[in-house]
Amino acid sequence: MTACGYTPAEIDEMTLHDILALFSYWRDYPPAHEILKCVHRIERKPQVVSSKSAADPSGIGGLIARYPDGFVRAAEGG
Repeated sequence: MTACGYTPAEIDEMTLHDILALFSYWRDYPPAHEILKCVHRIERKPQVVSSKSAADPSGIGGLIARYPDGFVRAAEGG
């Protein structure tokens, strides 16, 4: 949406062929924001919240604490 100015509806109507053609074009002519990111060496580090600790190396404890009954509910008001 950002690079091409497409609306969500336009993106929904795109076919796999359309997407592959766009990616093929971008391989030779990348979008301006990607070029600027490389030129200015801008790297965004992923914001990963780690709940890993020596006592819980897998981080599963954080998930259990978030969903104690084991059910993940869809967002309300959808």
